Amino acid sequence: MITAKQRFNSLTGLRFLLAIWIAYFHVGHMYDHNGFGALPILELGVARVDVFFVLSGFVLTHIYWANRDRPFGFGDFMLARMARIYPLYIVALSVILGYLTLGLLMGKGEELSGYTPTGLFANMFMLQSIGFVDAGMWNFPAWAISAEFAGYLAFPLFLWLATKMKDNPFAFFLLTLANVFVIDQLMGRFMGHQMAESTMSGGFLRGAAVMLVGVGARVAFEKFEMSSFRAGLFAAGGAICAILAAVNHLGTAFVAYGGALIILGLARIDAHGKSTTLSRPTMCMLGGWSYAIFILHVPIFMIMKNALDVIGMPLQVNALTSLGFTAVVVAVAYPVHKLIEEPCRNFIRNGWDRRQADKLAETQA
Repeated sequence: MITAKQRFNSLTGLRFLLAIWIAYFHVGHMYDHNGFGALPILELGVARVDVFFVLSGFVLTHIYWANRDRPFGFGDFMLARMARIYPLYIVALSVILGYLTLGLLMGKGEELSGYTPTGLFANMFMLQSIGFVDAGMWNFPAWAISAEFAGYLAFPLFLWLATKMKDNPFAFFLLTLANVFVIDQLMGRFMGHQMAESTMSGGFLRGAAVMLVGVGARVAFEKFEMSSFRAGLFAAGGAICAILAAVNHLGTAFVAYGGALIILGLARIDAHGKSTTLSRPTMCMLGGWSYAIFILHVPIFMIMKNALDVIGMPLQVNALTSLGFTAVVVAVAYPVHKLIEEPCRNFIRNGWDRRQADKLAETQA
């Protein structure tokens, strides 16, 4: 029996796994793009983004659709989303701005090349994924936050579709995958690139469409009844599907399908009260740091690389140094999560709740 209040701890652990995957990938991508960064296994970092979109759609639908004891409030939803993502988002952008300012003061003005005011504006207002020029020169992984934000804006429509299709959950899930496939084909035809290559240009379509797959997966989960063993097989099969689809460039729909199977399988195991490696307390704790890892890893990498250059130790990108860079990010993520992310989120949400309570009291007076 699934309740709206149930937490899927394995999915929290999965967030950590996905976050360090993309961070590790970006060391080679940033500093040895044609060497270590070109290894096929590292290119799977691209697939991680789409699995994350599916995961977000699944979890948000679990919270706001399965929780049927109160109506969906778009204002409350967006406030909660902004409280979750925006404080650290601005912190990461500020770190890069401070890094560039310091470089300018040290006479390294050439490092400012490409960091335009237009790009800064796009990043501040999460507009990178609609094609703003030079937006990618700032905190470039943040395009995914911009793309997911498009999914937030479309979320009321997603919930309406979920309600309309709840009696045909598996058909709805397949339709969401077909939607990704069709958009992918249209992007290739009219925009000159596939959905998997859509970041700064067309990324908003990618984020919203793949999030909808997560919505469809959560609706299908209502009927996704099976033993924990079989659910584990589904999760393993989904991982294989996502990996093969990414390596062989089969298209985002197949990556999203694999990601959905992973999430459905893990969620079903959690629903049975069974433990997985990803549901253990340590993994759940690390999963809580996943957003800090994701949004801060590029600024931290930039600072670390520059520090090594200053002391005369050029970075040699390989499996070990990439692991070291990623480990530093994880270490930094803990205090940032505890001292900035959680307090800011609670401050914003508590302030909003007090304001809403005051308005309610005024109407009842």
